[in-house]
Amino acid sequence: MEHRVIWDHLEAAGAEHVKLKRSETHMEVNGTVLLVHNQMPHRLEYEVKLDLDWKTKTVKVYHDGSPKPFVVHAEKQDKWWVNGEYDENLDGATNVDLTFTPFSNMLPINRVSWKIGERRTFKMVYVDVMLREVQPLLQVYTYLGDTEGKRIFQYKCRDYETALVVDQDGWVVEYPGAFIRKGFTKTGGMLKQQEDHSFTGENSTTKSAFY
Repeated sequence: MEHRVIWDHLEAAGAEHVKLKRSETHMEVNGTVLLVHNQMPHRLEYEVKLDLDWKTKTVKVYHDGSPKPFVVHAEKQDKWWVNGEYDENLDGATNVDLTFTPFSNMLPINRVSWKIGERRTFKMVYVDVMLREVQPLLQVYTYLGDTEGKRIFQYKCRDYETALVVDQDGWVVEYPGAFIRKGFTKTGGMLKQQEDHSFTGENSTTKSAFY
């Protein structure tokens, strides 16, 4: 199974191509981003290896053709290493959030099944690609419902909040003011099985555990 996506980057004046391939044991993602940062052109490439349950295993980011990547990887019990050094502050995180791509939003969305009205908090490994720094970060997603075959998620991180439009595979279609999907193709079936989207009541919004 293979999916390909192209996004326009609105804030950073650029574009991105992503390819996701799923095998019987894992998923591999390769992305190329061309963008402008501080009036300078940049080419960023990233490689992500995922388990079939959408947990991040390894991330490699190559900056402007550098042969040496910035590497973040997880081992058992969700413990994380950054360029080979263990960082206990990241314990318990299940995915990464790369600063420059909406692909990152796909990961927590696909980690779990959703009911309309359900809210979940995720502990993420936030990777500032330009500064080559990482830190733990909590993000909150609420599944608001469907419209025209797309799903709407309220996304909150620190003081920032927006509504994301994603397709049934979890790909971001529109991230207001930041990214918009311009092209998409896939071979094979759905990345995830179709879910029951019926409303589950008030209790669905009160989950407090991290995912």
